[in-house]
Formats: sequence, structure tokens, C-alpha cells
Amino acid sequence: MKELITVAGLEKSFYMPAGEVKVLKGIDAAFGEGEVVSIVGASGAGKSTFLHVLGTLDKPTQGKITYRIKDNQKGDCPGFTDAVVERGLSPCVIDPFSLSNGEIAVFRNSVIGFIFQFHYLLPEFTAIENVMMPGMIAVSSQQSAVSHKEIYEKAGKLLDELGLYARKDHKPGELSGGEQQRVAVARALFLEPKVVFADEPTGNLDKATGEELFRLLMEINSKHGTTFIIVTHNEHLSKRCHRIMEMVDGKLR
Repeated sequence: MKELITVAGLEKSFYMPAGEVKVLKGIDAAFGEGEVVSIVGASGAGKSTFLHVLGTLDKPTQGKITYRIKDNQKGDCPGFTDAVVERGLSPCVIDPFSLSNGEIAVFRNSVIGFIFQFHYLLPEFTAIENVMMPGMIAVSSQQSAVSHKEIYEKAGKLLDELGLYARKDHKPGELSGGEQQRVAVARALFLEPKVVFADEPTGNLDKATGEELFRLLMEINSKHGTTFIIVTHNEHLSKRCHRIMEMVDGKLR
């Protein structure tokens, strides 16, 4: 299995009036292409912070994160190659924190998807419009030149794959909790990310709905080879992943 993400000496601290609070305390880890990894551990151990740093939503205090994201069909790294090459880096081995804020945003939009415990759908838009949002942002930022029709059709195909096409014109308030979370999954997958970070994706769902959502994530992994790194307290679901890692006092094992 090829490595997708390598983490070396990762530390993260927060600075409070009372002093420094170390949350991540020197993490070394690697995650492979097409892998489904669960990260378990007690509340406050640093799981969500680790996910946020991996996903470039927060910057590390020390250490390095490297992505190896070669597009096997095109032989390059779509969307941000020029910015990386200009900095003298390999176009397929990238330290996202060496990039500017704008370049990181392009990198994040091209490579990473997010699923959170709460779906964070925009209530004024329909299900299909919420799924279309990453594509519309990519067009507006000139990362993509596809048409509105193509974006709409792709969003519809994703909703159909997740069993929600009949609900595409419903707004989030008209959907069940499980349906809302599936819309969030479709949105995360829209730009075909190399990796999806999921922070307690079933935590706000009942047992049966959570089981169904998890089954869908595993099915997506099997069908598309998408890497999933999942923070969860659900021991039963974590055992269905390819690998389990435990966060203990800011360290991963």
C-alpha cells in the first residue's frame, strides 16, 4: 500500500492566559492510499485537534505533514501544481504548510473532504445545491471551468449513489438526520478528494442510522479507493475499519 500522508514529530499547543497547553505531543504516523483508519481515545486526548491539523484547518506548532498525491492517470497533481513547482517542491510530494494561505485553500479544496458530527448544511439551499457548493466554489476561484449543468449532474449522481436522489430538491429542514448526513457525505466527495477526514460522523445519529452511514463510507472506500480517517467513540464501528489507532494524552499508538 502506497503512503498518502506521512506525519513526523507533530506537535500542537494552544496558548492560554495561564500558559501553554500541549495537545499533540510528538506524533509520528503514516496513512496509506485507500485505507480506512479509525482513531479512538478518551475525550480531550487530542483526536479532533489531530484531524484538524491533518486537514490543514489548523497549523502545527512543530513537526511536518507530507502528502503524496500523484494523479496516476495524468501524472501530475491537479489544481495546485504550478504553485508548488514555483516553490521548488516536487509536484507530487507536498508539505501543505509550506504554501501560502491561498495555496493551502486550493490544496484543501483539491485533495481533502470533511465530514463532521453536525452536517453544517446551508439551510436556505436544497440538498443538491448543498452538494454542488464545492464545485461552484472551484469555478468561482478558477480552479475549474466546468459548466453549471455538469456540476448539477454530478451532484445528482452522487445523491443517487447515496440513495437520496428523490430528496434532492428538499431543504435540510425537510430531511431526517441520517439524510442530512448523507448529503454532507456527498458534498465531501464532490471534488473526488484523495482523503476524507470524518470527525464523529455517526455521533449525532441513532444506532441504526449510524450503522447505515458507516456502511456507505466503507462502500465508497471499496468502490472509489477513497482514504478515510475517522475519529469515533463507537468501538463497534471502529473495529470494522482496516486499522485502529488510539490517541492517549496527545500521542498516537
